[in-house]
Amino acid sequence: MEAFLAPRDAVLDWIGRLGQQHTVYFPQPSGTRSFQFERVTEASILTLESWESPVPRAAFRASANNQPPGKRLAPPREQLFTFRRNAAGELEFLPSLEQGFQVLAGVRPCDLKAIHLMDRVNSEGVADPHYLNRRAHTAIIAHDCLQPCDDYCFCEAAGSLHCREGADIFLTPLEKELLIECRTEQGAELLAQAEFAACDDPQAVRQQAEAHRAKPFGRQLAGSLETIGKALAAGWDSPLWQRHVERCFSCGTCTLVCPTCYCFDVHDDIDLHDPTAGERYRTADSCMLGDFAEVAGGHNFRGEPAARQRHRVKRKFEYPLERFGEGSFCVGCGRCGHQCTVDIDIFDIVNDLVRTGGEG
Repeated sequence: MEAFLAPRDAVLDWIGRLGQQHTVYFPQPSGTRSFQFERVTEASILTLESWESPVPRAAFRASANNQPPGKRLAPPREQLFTFRRNAAGELEFLPSLEQGFQVLAGVRPCDLKAIHLMDRVNSEGVADPHYLNRRAHTAIIAHDCLQPCDDYCFCEAAGSLHCREGADIFLTPLEKELLIECRTEQGAELLAQAEFAACDDPQAVRQQAEAHRAKPFGRQLAGSLETIGKALAAGWDSPLWQRHVERCFSCGTCTLVCPTCYCFDVHDDIDLHDPTAGERYRTADSCMLGDFAEVAGGHNFRGEPAARQRHRVKRKFEYPLERFGEGSFCVGCGRCGHQCTVDIDIFDIVNDLVRTGGEG
């Protein structure tokens, strides 16, 4: 596919114009210390860190959003279908499938990897039509990272830093320009009216950017992903689980900001004015909440916070390798540690397990 070069501001202007034609989401300032993926409007502030940007030590930058862009594919609350009992007494169901086209722009490699993983999750077994329908109507403009987002980042160690899978257009920062690589036909359609200058040797340009990439990139894990999986398998009864949840409130924030957590609950809303009709909704749930594993009769399979923490970590570093052959469902974005009220960090947990061989 084609490749182009353009000044950073010209690319941002192009994204702004796309926002006038389509529903486009791009990282935008939220308060004074964070960014959120918000819809692009004429009043939007669109920025990308410059080539010279140092790694910020106190605040997120545009590349690290409190909520991952994948939440635009799997919203925290969504209607699945409506139902009504007809005159014959039979229930009729009407699926609620969104058809609108959207663009996720400024998606970083860690979140791109997370979307790739969620594509796999929602396609296997009984496919999820709601997620897959949104995904089919979504274009992704991804952007490489040459500096870690913040002090919590460990995407290189988690194996997501170099992800390109799923991007329709991939942007690579240079000193004064951006390399724009078209990867799909859908990306070509978005670029059709951009009028960027062609790049004759994108490989050389990528090598120039790679030479500028921070090394090592972000925090480094104490062992390989395979080593972490083995330590988790051996560490079921490790005292580390209890040690790392002594401050835990079981609030679920860590899972609600995770780009690869996908647990949900389902409930029905009955129309009070018409008890023969209603709606079924899906809402995000969290394995860290106290009643998540509670079943009929009041039995709770993971009643203790340590058991819930163990399950969460195993779902990121052990179970996915067995089911999908993926090395990790943690993409190293660092959101869970950054957002935790009491500073519990999955990075510290797995490192402690590796150092002790799972024994604690």
